[in-house]
Formats: sequence, structure tokens, C-alpha cells
Amino acid sequence: MTNSGCMELSGDNPKECRPEIDRVLRVSDMLVTAHAHLRERYARRALILDLTILGLSIWLTAVVFVEPRLNLKLTPDGLDPQVWVGLLGIGTFFLSIVQLRVDWKGQSDAHKRSFDLYAEVKNECRYLLSSGGILTREMCQSALTKFELASDVGSQIPEEEFLKQKRRHLLKVAMSRHLDTHPAASLFLLRLKLWWTSNVKSEKEDRGGN
Repeated sequence: MTNSGCMELSGDNPKECRPEIDRVLRVSDMLVTAHAHLRERYARRALILDLTILGLSIWLTAVVFVEPRLNLKLTPDGLDPQVWVGLLGIGTFFLSIVQLRVDWKGQSDAHKRSFDLYAEVKNECRYLLSSGGILTREMCQSALTKFELASDVGSQIPEEEFLKQKRRHLLKVAMSRHLDTHPAASLFLLRLKLWWTSNVKSEKEDRGGN
């Protein structure tokens, strides 16, 4: 193997890059799943935070500008309306600061860009592997370059998230393969079966083997 991951061959085609492209495909496929999940997670958090700030702002505006009689109805029992106005203002300001600090929208957009980059690499690798014959370095250069670019400029998967995202991807692949031959299978029961096989059954087999 060379540093590029391509096998040395003799003859007119000095390098076979099919094993390297297969590896890039597997890694890209896993990272597509990971970035898609993180993109949705941060987008969901950003939406909840935005709606919370919007709701508190509307409530604060209503309490401040309505008539005193309606003001009492918009204030929780046992609280002075002026105190409640202050609490709403503090809560809105605090969540606005949180919004700036966590930047969940920005993180979601960053993972979306990484998702797009790895999805493009994944599709190109599948196209290359579907072709017959030897894959030379020249034929694979575009996919390998895009993969390196995605690794350099894309968002990184946090260390504490990597194994969780890898498990999520492998579970998705296992469920997808099962559904190919059992399309009416219950997803809940299938997850339960895979959990049992991976934890309880495998542990018993390991003990039996020892």
C-alpha cells in the first residue's frame, strides 16, 4: 500500500484505488448520518429557543401595554404585576444571551454544510465503485480530494459524540438491511431485537466461549 491507500500494480495501471474508495465511502456514509443528526438536533434546539424568546416577548408586551384589569389576568396568581414584568424581562434578556453564546443556528448550518460535502463524496464513491475494471488514482482523484476537503473545512464530530453517532449509523444500516427482506417489520421490535442480540445474547455467547 502507498500513502494514498492505493495498491501498487504492474503494467499499464500502476495503482488500484478500489479499496481506498470503499473505505472513503464507508467513512463518508457514517459521517453523513452523524452530521444529519447533529444538524437536526441543533436546528430543533434553536427553534425551541427562538419560540421561547418570542413567547416571553409577546407576554411581556401584553402585560406592559394592556389595561390594569387584564394585566392581573396575565400575571400568575400570587405575584405582583410589576414583579412579573421584571421577571419576564430578565428571562427574555437571559435567553437572548444564551442564544448568542450557544449559536445553535450556526452549529446547525455548519453541520448542514458538512453533510452536503460528505454526501457529495458518498455519491461519487458509489458511482466509481459501480463501474467495472480497475480504478486508477487519476479516476479517483476528484473523490479523494473532496473527501480531504470535507475533513479539513467541515465541522468536526465532538469526541464524546463520535461513538454515539457511529452506533446510530450502524443501527440504521442493520435495520435497513433487515427491512429489505422484511418490509412490514415493526421498527420498535426490530430495535429491541437488535439491542437483545448486541447486549444480552452476545454477552452470553462470550461467557460460553470463555
